[in-house]
Amino acid sequence: MALPAWREVVVPHRDIREGRFDESTFAVNLADVLADRGPIEYHDPQTFFRKTYPTEGIVRLLSTVLARLAGKGTGEPVIQIQTPFGGGKTHSLVALYHLLTSGADYPDEDLVRRVLQETGVKTIPKARVAVFVGTGADPLKGKTPWGAIAEQLGKYQLLQDHDEGRRTPGKDLLHQLFGDEPVLILMDEIAQYVAKCVDPQKGERAGRAYQTQVLAFMQELTETVKVLPRGALVVTLTSSVPYGEEGERALRDLQRIFGRVEAVYEPVQGDEIYEVIRKRLFEDVGDPAVARRVADSYWELYQRLGSEVPDGVRETGYREKMRRAYPFHPELIDVLFERWSTIPDFQRTRGVLRLLAEVVSDLYRREHSAPLIQTAHVNLANPKVRPKLVNLIGSEYYGVIAADIADTNAKAQRIDRQMGSEYARFAVASGLATSIFLYSFSGSERQGGVGLPQLRVSLLREGIPAPLVGDALHHLEEELWYLHVEAGLYRFTSQPNLNRIIIEREEAVTEEHIRREISDRLEGLAGRELKVYLFPRNSGDIPDTKELKLAVLDSEHATPDFIRELFEKVGSTFRSYKNTIVVLAPDAEALSELYRLVKRFLALRSIKEDKSVMKQLSEENRAGLEAKLKDSEGRISFGLLSAYRRLMKAGAQGIEHFDLGLPTAGVKSTLAKRAYEYLKSQEILLDRISPRKLLEKAMSEGETEKSLTEIYEAFLRYPHLPMLEKKTVLEQAVDQGVREGEFALQIGERLYVREAVPSYNFEEAFLQRHVAPLQPSEQRLQKPAAEPEPTAPTEKARPLEDVVPELDMRIAVPWNKLSDFIRGVLSPLQQEGATIELEIHLQARSQSGIKKATVEHKVKETLKQIGATIKEEKK
Repeated sequence: MALPAWREVVVPHRDIREGRFDESTFAVNLADVLADRGPIEYHDPQTFFRKTYPTEGIVRLLSTVLARLAGKGTGEPVIQIQTPFGGGKTHSLVALYHLLTSGADYPDEDLVRRVLQETGVKTIPKARVAVFVGTGADPLKGKTPWGAIAEQLGKYQLLQDHDEGRRTPGKDLLHQLFGDEPVLILMDEIAQYVAKCVDPQKGERAGRAYQTQVLAFMQELTETVKVLPRGALVVTLTSSVPYGEEGERALRDLQRIFGRVEAVYEPVQGDEIYEVIRKRLFEDVGDPAVARRVADSYWELYQRLGSEVPDGVRETGYREKMRRAYPFHPELIDVLFERWSTIPDFQRTRGVLRLLAEVVSDLYRREHSAPLIQTAHVNLANPKVRPKLVNLIGSEYYGVIAADIADTNAKAQRIDRQMGSEYARFAVASGLATSIFLYSFSGSERQGGVGLPQLRVSLLREGIPAPLVGDALHHLEEELWYLHVEAGLYRFTSQPNLNRIIIEREEAVTEEHIRREISDRLEGLAGRELKVYLFPRNSGDIPDTKELKLAVLDSEHATPDFIRELFEKVGSTFRSYKNTIVVLAPDAEALSELYRLVKRFLALRSIKEDKSVMKQLSEENRAGLEAKLKDSEGRISFGLLSAYRRLMKAGAQGIEHFDLGLPTAGVKSTLAKRAYEYLKSQEILLDRISPRKLLEKAMSEGETEKSLTEIYEAFLRYPHLPMLEKKTVLEQAVDQGVREGEFALQIGERLYVREAVPSYNFEEAFLQRHVAPLQPSEQRLQKPAAEPEPTAPTEKARPLEDVVPELDMRIAVPWNKLSDFIRGVLSPLQQEGATIELEIHLQARSQSGIKKATVEHKVKETLKQIGATIKEEKK
């Protein structure tokens, strides 16, 4: 049974569903709550209670304070809440404020009920509550902290002189101010306030006079509240503070003061963050049974993957973790909290909520169909999501995302489109690139990054083939500009990687550089089976000799007119020996690929030769460069032979065209050898000829005698005749034909027939067609002929019973005998006029494994270029 999409199960809050939520929803301000303004989620007590998940830390904090004010406990009188920005400090103060001022009106709300149960208090006591928010207070003209507290408690006159004189009142006046009735003092962001209490224009000592008084008041306040029977002071201190050195100094002073008497509370711990996020983002988290089924499915997938995923996700506890985080995969929330929230400006819980609200809104409106929201699903192309991350790490990463990850022309998305429907459907390459990006940054000095096992977790779910991950990563490594891989960890930086350096070097490679490199390499691949002439510029560059010649053309001269001129002329005169020359020209499509290969090789070589660049490359990049250079070197030889495969020869009806096909991978060859072997396989070039065929080709019906010189010249001159590999091919055929009585040979006055021919002057010999039968007396006088060599059966009209209409065979052929199979099996069948259909069952196994690059870039690329169809592929 298919798993339902998360958006079919849970319901985000309406403002998130509609994409119109206000980010201030996640930025609570205690002063706004006190003034009854700002988002209703904070200033309305009932709404606040309903949207607050009762974490263990917040329940314990509220219970401690309530017990203290109710006179029922020995809870700590002074409490400090210390977390990074956005870690839930102010939210905790708002919870205390609403509990003591309005909690009695909502005893059935989950948070209030839990606190009452924890403390055993039946009713919330009436208590006086005073609030001081450091970020909103004016240290120059506003009331002092003691003046503001006194005013809220209704006893401002008691401290008016001290407030106006900006002098701390001392503990005696503070005891009078608080009395014995329940009183709660909430102080938020006081480090920021203390940092602002310095007037640099008055000098060091005078400028710090008011700050000194504020710090003294804080110490007096903590000591006073400590002995109050029903009083409590709760303050927040961030783990870091703005205002630079002054802020850090203020924070140290306050930590020294409060560190003497306070208890530290952490509002959110461990996996509670999952529940907090679910409560804040969704009005309905759906059926728990569905969450359990989804968690089971993912966990079972991880069991099947085994060591290919991290050990932690295969532990039993991780299944429960996924259930609690639903509809998020815990891996997404963890990477945001463990990495991004350590960046000072991210603001921890608040930052995670803001980002995830945008992610949920984006995926919900795009009808995202996955069972869970995973790291790979974050849409970095969304203009509301991207800035929340990029603004924390530097604007240069806008370009990184656009170039490599998420943009119309981003390379990862292009890979998805190019690699087929499976990639595009699951956004495999772009999803992995997104995950790598999210794992690349943190506030620590330790470099970010993520390994292959964790990347599988970030993307895989039921239905996505696991091998796609490794395959896609290979393409990302090959094509992205800002992706770096070191010690098995993938990460993005703003520095271009080897790929980008290669692209820049490729841009400097000219067409002339490429042509020169190809020319140099073709010289080494020319071969000796035929006399090779590289890149002739005119017909005079190819001599009119009797030896067999191969003219190799560049693309500029591979035109019909130039090729025709090569066969017909030698400079300004006509060519006599037209049947001794063949022409090899490049295939346009393969040549384009060859240019690309050579361009990449020249770029790689220039990098290796540039010592300054090599020094800047990491060890892994240097190793990568060597591997790419070696691979490029190997592919060029194959590319050269693949490109130069269009073979042409003069024929009876004009120029004949042939395709040598792709070379056999891994088998060394040359241009001349490939042309030579092809011509032989098609019986265009003969290394032997039967006497009967010689007679048929060399002499017309009416001719009875012809000189061997004239016959040999005919084979060299006339394109309708086969090409002879050497002059000896003709001599051997003549010797055999004379012995067998196919024809006679006249040398001077002597006529040789049905006998061996001694050595003779080729130019003085004549072939005679008709041989008279021997008379008995001649037979007696005739010298015994040498034993005739066995010859092929004479071709005759074939009886019907010697013909088969169809041949259907299943054959196991040794892989290294394929060329023999083509020459000895397929070619004869083709010459019989048969239509051949060939289907190959390929099985290749290797104990060490076959590289995917070999399969993709050599095997499949070759099959693609020869027009083969892969009917079935088993992985």
